[in-house]
Amino acid sequence: MQQCKLELHPQKTKIVYCKDKDRTREYRCTEFDFLGYTFRRTLIKDRLGRLQWNFLASVSKKACQSLKDKIKAMELHKRSGSKIEMIAEVINPTVRGWMNYFGAYNRSAMKATLDVIQRRLIKWAMCKYKRFRGHRRRAEEWLDEVKKREPKMFAHWALS
Repeated sequence: MQQCKLELHPQKTKIVYCKDKDRTREYRCTEFDFLGYTFRRTLIKDRLGRLQWNFLASVSKKACQSLKDKIKAMELHKRSGSKIEMIAEVINPTVRGWMNYFGAYNRSAMKATLDVIQRRLIKWAMCKYKRFRGHRRRAEEWLDEVKKREPKMFAHWALS
């Protein structure tokens, strides 16, 4: 590396043990982050339906937090003058791109982050409609009805 005048970053460069069902030894470092993914030991179902450990890529905590921050920065609840279709136009490009990038591997790891988007929509409905103010469950039920009528309105609705 020195001949090429390259220097390794001490915190980013490490040897990782890829622990799974076949490799069961204990090592200090068994996961790493790369390009927004965390590669780690994950419990999955195999072709026969048995649960087994495998070393897979899934969305990293840092990438999840980044999307949550972007959605929070949009301040959907302050757009109470907008229709739900307009809200979909605002958030869908961001969410669809995020889902396309991170959905290639381990889609179930994205669920918690996508639930945050759903909660933001519920908060928007509670601010928009007087009948939902202080009634989160009513807003959830209304949003579920909209989801049944228009399942492709929001990008994250396609997963559930």
